[in-house]
Amino acid sequence: MHTPGDIAQLAAGILGGAWAAERGTQGASARLTAPGTDAFALRFDDHGHLRVGTVFGGPGEIARFPDLATGDTEAIARAVAQVIRQHLATSGDEWKAALYQDLNLGAHFSCADYNDPQTPCHPSITIAGAACFFYVDEAGEAQISAETDGLTAVGARIWDEDAVPLRITLNGDVVFTTTGTWVVQFQHPEDGGDDGVWEYTIPAQEAPTKAAARAVATERFVADINSRANADAWDGSTIRSLRFTAQPR
Repeated sequence: MHTPGDIAQLAAGILGGAWAAERGTQGASARLTAPGTDAFALRFDDHGHLRVGTVFGGPGEIARFPDLATGDTEAIARAVAQVIRQHLATSGDEWKAALYQDLNLGAHFSCADYNDPQTPCHPSITIAGAACFFYVDEAGEAQISAETDGLTAVGARIWDEDAVPLRITLNGDVVFTTTGTWVVQFQHPEDGGDDGVWEYTIPAQEAPTKAAARAVATERFVADINSRANADAWDGSTIRSLRFTAQPR
């Protein structure tokens, strides 16, 4: 008798590309995964029906094949591959919107627990494997810390990369980001209008903080000015503005 893992392995080959099969524990289930999309779970229920469903978001179960527990494995795999293709073709970006909502709705909140003074547990919220702690320490200072390693597995499914995008704001001001662009403008000391403005765009990958963006832009500005014959005329130039622009992924 074939297992969900056997079917998933064949279906991954039919789907092609980067699709891969992951066998569950004791052969009771399996997953079909590919970068940039949801994962799909396969399992037989108590009636011998093969159930196929999304793992992270979307409508959950997308197909059920009755009486296939002893059918032709390759035919079942082709049917599974077909329903997955149809699901991806018709859902478009809708499943991603549902996925983000499901991740947020599945957030887990933990209160403080100081029963063990050696290992105090501070208030936290956990979403998709990542945890953020916000608490007041013994010195009376408000502390905010984030542990994002758990996001990697989800990030590989959703964003097609291991480094999950992250943005931290404080009172509406971006203080750390891995996506987006910093736009830095330098002004001529005599304020020559637009002709006296130098503008630089710094990707967040090169400068995750505002201070880093300022430093990178200043370095480029100095190099550009020093390459000009009238470099001295720009002495005293200052940063006119520094703003952050989000870029859609």
